[in-house]
Amino acid sequence: MPIYKDIAYIADDNPRHTLDFYVPDQASGSLPLVIFIHGGSWRTGDKSECTVLAQGLVSQSQGKLAVAVINYGLSQRTLDSIRHPAHLHDTIKAVQFLVSSDYPDNHLINRNNIYLLGHSAGAHLASLMVLSDQLDCIASIRGVLGVGGIYDIPGLLELYPDYADFIDMAFDPAQYQEASPQHIAKCRYADAEHIRFLIINSAGDSLIAATHAASFASQLIRTGYNDVELVVRDMGPHFGMLDNEEFWKLATNFVQ
Repeated sequence: MPIYKDIAYIADDNPRHTLDFYVPDQASGSLPLVIFIHGGSWRTGDKSECTVLAQGLVSQSQGKLAVAVINYGLSQRTLDSIRHPAHLHDTIKAVQFLVSSDYPDNHLINRNNIYLLGHSAGAHLASLMVLSDQLDCIASIRGVLGVGGIYDIPGLLELYPDYADFIDMAFDPAQYQEASPQHIAKCRYADAEHIRFLIINSAGDSLIAATHAASFASQLIRTGYNDVELVVRDMGPHFGMLDNEEFWKLATNFVQ
């Protein structure tokens, strides 16, 4: 399968502002594009760790979709480190690049059939992107798939007080609510009403409780989003589930 690595979505020579693009063999027609946003508590993770997932999704779909895996800026324990909303701004720029710019084999993509797939902190960014009024290409996004996601920062800290270490590295406490998709979802963003949501949590995930995902899905439904599905079943641990074929099947079946 053709893989185009290290495509810059911001022209600044920063490897955190690059993406990899996976295309099926002998692809033709107008393919849906799945954009994967990795997790890692906003401080770790890299697109190079996602090759098995990206190739698995393309193969599971029998060549009926393409995948882009993006890097974005990470928070570190340094004085000049980035914090929220810099991670969000990077991911928005990556998505808008994939929708509107030229890159190898972009002619194979249906730019009006884009799906955001986020894991853990990446699910936070994918959800926040579509639930806030910041994404110019919102009409191109057809669905959001959140996996083991973080959706409510204050709620997460109630469940896991020890997570304050990495959360405070990425967010100022005054931002907790405004940076939480679950709180933003209480006000429906009209331009996002068409978006479908699939919220997945593995019952074997010891890092994020399934109740956290269920609470977010319930809020989306209460707000009036019409196509929201919650799936909780044992597909392995928090990171291991990404390489589970059962998860790949759920994800590819969601993409239309």
